[in-house]
Amino acid sequence: MPYREPLPEGCPPDAAEEVTQRRIVYRLVRNNPPTNDDFRSQRAEQLQQHFNVPECQVRGVSVFGDYAAAVKLSKSRPQRGKQVCRVTLLRGAGRIQKTGSQSHYTWWPLADYDILDNCEMGP
Repeated sequence: MPYREPLPEGCPPDAAEEVTQRRIVYRLVRNNPPTNDDFRSQRAEQLQQHFNVPECQVRGVSVFGDYAAAVKLSKSRPQRGKQVCRVTLLRGAGRIQKTGSQSHYTWWPLADYDILDNCEMGP
């Protein structure tokens, strides 16, 4: 199945879980209500930027498994002004993997998953 954005070979990694059951994650967004642009990868936003994580991770969408962790990050300098959106992942949402501390995950959404229909502001 095609993913939302082009991915390098071997991405998502084998360790990433396929979303098969309902799961709630949180994403920092600029817009209220959120738009599709709020769910672009770092690579899609910054084509030439060098990142200190694997390219596969850069091409995923950063989400949090914990609302409080997302709120805490929203108060940090680079993220200030962003709001927290609750995203419901259902079967067919793609693959997800824990990729950092503070409940950070990388999500690789499938192209046909309607993120905006499964997103609402707040906890």
